[in-house]
Amino acid sequence: MFINDDESRYVSAHSTIWTAPPTMWYRHVTRRSDPALWMVRIVWMLQPLAFVTLLDEATQHLSDAGRVIVAGTSWMVWATVLLAAFVPSTVSITVGRLVAPILPVIAVLCGGVGVAGWRLALALGASLLATVVWFSGEVGAALAQGSAYGSEQRFPLKPPVPLLAPMAVSWIFLCSASLAGLTLLANRFWIAGALLVIVAKAAVLLVGPRFHQLSRRWFVVVPAGVVVHDPIMLTENALFRSSQLATLHLAPADTEAADLTGGTSGVPIEIVLHTMDTVVKTGTRADPAGTALHVLSVLVSPTRPGKALGAAAARRLPVG
Repeated sequence: MFINDDESRYVSAHSTIWTAPPTMWYRHVTRRSDPALWMVRIVWMLQPLAFVTLLDEATQHLSDAGRVIVAGTSWMVWATVLLAAFVPSTVSITVGRLVAPILPVIAVLCGGVGVAGWRLALALGASLLATVVWFSGEVGAALAQGSAYGSEQRFPLKPPVPLLAPMAVSWIFLCSASLAGLTLLANRFWIAGALLVIVAKAAVLLVGPRFHQLSRRWFVVVPAGVVVHDPIMLTENALFRSSQLATLHLAPADTEAADLTGGTSGVPIEIVLHTMDTVVKTGTRADPAGTALHVLSVLVSPTRPGKALGAAAARRLPVG
């Protein structure tokens, strides 16, 4: 659903610098024992313990049909996210991060209909924990690695600041339409509820791929160099062979490197080259073909820059 043509271009371009033997593919893609993966799985598996009694009390005024709609939808969504956690990929990141923040909203809504005490506190605490875990850099890196090619190591990039507000607005609309539609159906307002569910589904089809683009932004370390795979900031992947690299390090405050971070917070990584190279930034309405930049150094902002540099050093790339 979320895969597009950029993925195939990535595979094709990436293959030019992937020199690891085929057996390496199995070792890296099947890292199912990663502690971060088990953390998000366990946290998500425990959510029903916090929400079953809460939803049972919050829906006790509904008819049997309404209670079945709420329960059935809740279990279906929970199972979908659990499956995403057990089949790590970039799609898993998108699914988990779209759904997890809805849980605190549901807990608050249950409080608004009169549920209080330990049930509400337990659900609110568990849902906030699940949201924090799903959005953690460790979980994002582990899930992204699940669909990695060859012996590459993927390190997700922080989201560009200009996208945060429109993405938040889109998610609020999606969440509101989904919950309002479910509520109306549960209260037997069939037409209005069905219309809102259709609107929510259309919103998923529209904004889902855009959210997924955020999950498909990586700084990649491979045996023969590094790759910046960023379909939001770059028209083409930026590939730098080890022979091109002068150094990789945390960027100094006075750096003049080309900024590919999108204005994110924190200290980015500076990739310094021996000679000038070209990267193509994504286009605008005025220049849809993109802007070619001739650069001697660039900035990228992984969620875990220290680990990214550590992985590069382990590949004997110039770090320092």
